[in-house]
Amino acid sequence: MKHWQERLQAAFPSNSALFNGQANDFSFVVQSINLIGGESIPLQRAGVTAVVGANNAGKSTVLREAWEKLAHRPGHPEVPRIAVESLTLATSGTAADVISWVGENSTFIQRDSTAGFQRAQTGVVNPSQLLRGWNTHPPAELGELANFLVFYGNAQGRFGIGGAAEMRENVDDPPQHPVHRLQDSKALLDELSAVSEEIFGKPLTLDGLGRTLRLRVGSVGLEPPRIDDISQAYRDRMAELRPLDEQGDGMRSLMGQLLPVVTASYKLLLIDEPEAFLHPPQAQALGAELGRIAAREKLQIVLATHDRGLLTGLLQSGVDVSVVRLARSDGPTRASRLGAAELRALWTDPVLKYTNVLDGLFHRMVVVAEAEGDCAFLAAALDCPSRADGPLPRNEILFVPTGGKDGMAKVCSALSAVDVPVVAAPDLDMLSDKSKLSVLVGSVGGVWTEELDRLWKVATADLTAPREPANVGHVLDAITALLADKRSEPYSKSFKDAVAAQLRTTASPWASVKEHGMSAFRGEARTAAGELLTKLDEAGVVLVEHGDLERLAPEVAVRKGPGWLQAALERGEQCNALTQRHVDRIVASGARRVNAGS
Repeated sequence: MKHWQERLQAAFPSNSALFNGQANDFSFVVQSINLIGGESIPLQRAGVTAVVGANNAGKSTVLREAWEKLAHRPGHPEVPRIAVESLTLATSGTAADVISWVGENSTFIQRDSTAGFQRAQTGVVNPSQLLRGWNTHPPAELGELANFLVFYGNAQGRFGIGGAAEMRENVDDPPQHPVHRLQDSKALLDELSAVSEEIFGKPLTLDGLGRTLRLRVGSVGLEPPRIDDISQAYRDRMAELRPLDEQGDGMRSLMGQLLPVVTASYKLLLIDEPEAFLHPPQAQALGAELGRIAAREKLQIVLATHDRGLLTGLLQSGVDVSVVRLARSDGPTRASRLGAAELRALWTDPVLKYTNVLDGLFHRMVVVAEAEGDCAFLAAALDCPSRADGPLPRNEILFVPTGGKDGMAKVCSALSAVDVPVVAAPDLDMLSDKSKLSVLVGSVGGVWTEELDRLWKVATADLTAPREPANVGHVLDAITALLADKRSEPYSKSFKDAVAAQLRTTASPWASVKEHGMSAFRGEARTAAGELLTKLDEAGVVLVEHGDLERLAPEVAVRKGPGWLQAALERGEQCNALTQRHVDRIVASGARRVNAGS
């Protein structure tokens, strides 16, 4: 019988039903967080649930209130909550199994009339107090037991766990603090030290020479001595290493998060903004390490994050990761979820993996364009000094390139799955393929209706019909029909473009559309094309009505390639009327989608 069990029996001889439990038979997970508005957030049972969203969406609030609900003591008044209604828990094991697990992960204390279990940052809790929440079936809250099962890591909690703990009173006392587990396992200490060296360039050393067991940063540089033969040189070298709890905020925060994960001494970890105080590469490394340990130890981790790097690290680790995006306006917090299987499938696609699409999870609106240059030009247009404030703050709109039209639907679908309002902004020749266009409409949350189908057929009938080789008569007839009743008007640029659109031979008619925009449509087709673009705007697909983006800056001599963007921006073409009208359409389309989700 273990030492803590003997003392438990001596202190509570009448509670014999609690003496013979099996820690391995005890399990506890949170299946879902149920929100006040009626929605539910399913959580990964073994893995990571990443809670994301724009600023003020309620991420930190949901984690804090989930912790408060778990830690609420039955029969006591509850703190009013604004987001979390309840939690759905799944448990197994008897009360004796619970006590056995607690006994192996905390210290049993007996002083005078006080007896019970204690672990880092808790008082002494007797078995009856521990089991008050557990004794309801099924338990809906844990009361005092929450401090033993759950690590809540806001900034204060992470710093508080530190890298130091009092030595255990007896040699056979179980670990009470994560640092005790490092003392018991060189493998765990080596693992944590390797993480520190990878991220911060310095290993960790465990100092057990004083009354306090303490992690220090650096290496002693001497062979560890026998416990009964510690030289003064070794003591001096150890004292020269700065303690972990005296390091900067970044290192203390990161290690404060990793300690409970590496030592696997909790069943559930709630971590608020783990990337706080970290540089982007460190946040990514932290995500990878959290994911690897969660997968290996089958831990349940729920974290709130603003950081794409952290998400990238989690995905690289191979752990099951689901993403829950929160949104909040004037009503209750809303949640949408992208499951682990769906996210893993998307992550294997280069379009998603190597773009900034994950940043879209933290913005109120995303605009998807074909190329990086398109995104840069549109973003510059949005920042034009003469532009009035729109319905959304400019920093809440993200532009994401997809490397061409074929990747657009894939990216839009990923963002729409977690209710990110998204607008697709391809060139006008997207009209050439009805199948791809209809899929794109669906990927932004729209519906390809019969009316859209009818307008598309009318608008593209001439362009999609088999074409005979053009002869001089065809060209003369087309130009005459176009200009016959305009003889007295100035030969403006719009007329020049319209005439140029008719000077086609056997080349693809869609090349003319891309070059000349809406001028390539005539008569009934022009009317239908205009109506089609208006309805596509409403659906979330905003086509460049002038053909391609370069046509929004007609005075720029460079027509294509990377030189065009630099030339256009140097001339300030992002602020011209054509470009601003196009951006107005994009923002208006996105604002409708944002408001529809509010």
